[in-house]
Amino acid sequence: MKEHENSENEEFKPKGTIVILLIFVLTLILLWGSVYVILLSRGVTV
Repeated sequence: MKEHENSENEEFKPKGTIVILLIFVLTLILLWGSVYVILLSRGVTV
């Protein structure tokens, strides 16, 4: 029985860390998107 419990602990997946990472990535995308829109509205060309 203990061997089964140990195998479950080894397969632990940090769901909270993944959620925080996704929030961080989405925030970065939104911030860079807003910078891009501001540059487009000011007529900046690349």
